[in-house]
Amino acid sequence: MSQDSASHEVPAAALNLVRGLLSDATAMARSGLASSADIDTAMRLGAGHPIGPLAFLRGLAPEVRARHDLAEPPAGNTGGDRTEEGHEAGVWTHPVGIAGTGTMASGITEAMVRAGVPTVVLARSRGSADRLVAAVTRSMDAAVAKSRLAASDRDGALSLLGTTTRPDDLAGCGHVIEAVAEHRDTKKELLARLDEALPAATVLATNTSSLTVGEIRADLPERRTVIALHFFNPAKAMKLVEVVGAGQDTTVLDTACAWVRRIGKVPVRCGDERGFVVNRLLIPYLNDAVRALDSGAFTVAEADALMRRALGHPMGPFELIDLIGTDVTAAAQSMLYEASGDPRLEPADGLLRLVAEGRLGRKSGTGFHDHTTPSSRSTA
Repeated sequence: MSQDSASHEVPAAALNLVRGLLSDATAMARSGLASSADIDTAMRLGAGHPIGPLAFLRGLAPEVRARHDLAEPPAGNTGGDRTEEGHEAGVWTHPVGIAGTGTMASGITEAMVRAGVPTVVLARSRGSADRLVAAVTRSMDAAVAKSRLAASDRDGALSLLGTTTRPDDLAGCGHVIEAVAEHRDTKKELLARLDEALPAATVLATNTSSLTVGEIRADLPERRTVIALHFFNPAKAMKLVEVVGAGQDTTVLDTACAWVRRIGKVPVRCGDERGFVVNRLLIPYLNDAVRALDSGAFTVAEADALMRRALGHPMGPFELIDLIGTDVTAAAQSMLYEASGDPRLEPADGLLRLVAEGRLGRKSGTGFHDHTTPSSRSTA
């Protein structure tokens, strides 16, 4: 959504497609789940929209909002945006632990060491630890080759990286970020192991994107502080970090936001509901697009071109689903539906059909588009 599209007449088809997202953003701000400012920041930095949904709504003429049954958005900063408040006196300066060795763990690790933070990675095996170090090294070598990083800075960053296969080796870390597979039981089991091995003062953080802090920490003792620090992929480049707590002292979250700023990222605060801000708004929007496609409202190519041209989105909905993966999108949608029971959030038939056919998006070669040739063509 661009500022130009908010200040000029937007095609009705584009507004119809994004109407659910705009309504969800308004409801989110009014509920107090997140402030208007944080919602807009999250969608700009996390989804790449040139303007946040609430700022976009405020730019629409009242008669246009009325025509599309869009409520007047809350005033800016509703809910008390706290992300810019200064809590630097208590900001974390200790080493950081990362639990996991996959894509997200590697990205977060690289972001940490490039920000000058001593980092210890907990791996299942020495082999997986070595693969993570190799992945981080390759990524920084590529940055050096493109003159985006000095060789001396790469070497200094790598000197800050350590690995271990023993949870108690993370005892010197003030907080530990788990970044393992997005499965509730996997995350809960890992946090239980960390809780047993680490001092009571160590803050545990989850990088979940679709579960809640409350359900992940449900079996841990009350004394243990658990928050979400949700980084976005690729973590080395994406600036946004969603900061979430479940009944935690707000001082912990204030301090976490200050730490996020210290490592060069931008924090947004939100309540502990599945999807937080970005996924709670983006995933249902993608589901709405699939339902509209199933109804024959447009073709894949038409919808993608419309969203890029009329609203300035970096990708159309079907391009984005293929990037995320139809299976990952459907799983995220199922989690939102499971939590709410809202029929609108049930995964669309067209999405489930592609998953069943093995058309998972870019990673499988086909999804809504054909990715087997340089000039991708829609297949749905």
